[in-house]
Amino acid sequence: MNIWVTGTNGQVGRVLLDLLKKRGIPAFGTTHAEVDIADEKAVRQQMQKATHVINPAAYAQVDPAETEREASFRANVSGPEMLAKAAREFGTRLVHISTDYVFDGKSNRPYREEDETNPLNWYGYTKREGEIRALNAYPETCIVRVSWVFGGHGARHYVAQVLRLVSQNKTLRFVDDQIGRPTYALDFAEALIALRDCQGIYHYSNSGSLSKYAFARAIWEWAQQKSLPTICEQIVPIPSVEFPTPAKRPLFTSFDTSKVEKLISIRPWREALTDCMNRL
Repeated sequence: MNIWVTGTNGQVGRVLLDLLKKRGIPAFGTTHAEVDIADEKAVRQQMQKATHVINPAAYAQVDPAETEREASFRANVSGPEMLAKAAREFGTRLVHISTDYVFDGKSNRPYREEDETNPLNWYGYTKREGEIRALNAYPETCIVRVSWVFGGHGARHYVAQVLRLVSQNKTLRFVDDQIGRPTYALDFAEALIALRDCQGIYHYSNSGSLSKYAFARAIWEWAQQKSLPTICEQIVPIPSVEFPTPAKRPLFTSFDTSKVEKLISIRPWREALTDCMNRL
């Protein structure tokens, strides 16, 4: 076995590669600068060395994607399609990561894998189109949709951002009508390794739904308990209409994870958050 991890300069990719090496599983990683996954020659060159490919590489900046459409399409659509074509040719297992933003947030229950998709923004559209093209090119592809990733590599993930904000602002405002399920990057990496030989679509996140506001409060309260630097005095809940963004966000994207839970166990988001914060 030799697992190729793409996008190792991103939140999930670096955590995944480090975990594979820690476990002694043969693996290698590439960044976008090293390998453009939409480049056929570069992909074929790497694919010859791999028994499995796990693809966290993506254009994941939701708002900039609205204007940087060509770049986001190349990374989120052309890239997965190219990986799938090459994986099929070389007999390599492919796990591709997707997102909760393929849904429009209008469901009255947690989303199942077979539910109709209807992205509200360009990022969500490209991720859904990437799923479709990868599966059409290589039906044995495993698609793993994930939501609200935190605790990964770098300083852009939600926990790091909230800790920075509470150390710099006395009052903060977070939307209270966007509901979902957070996912700890380390737990997600474990899941991806476990699903490396699967096919079809799976939903994965830590258990328990909450709002962006409630998640931010939990991080802030933990920071206070641990006497971390914070000058924040209050976090105020606001509706999404008071925080307009270039890309429209779905209001409800909680996953039904019963399918993946037949294969692996998942833990509550608060337990995962505590683990993440203690590691920080």
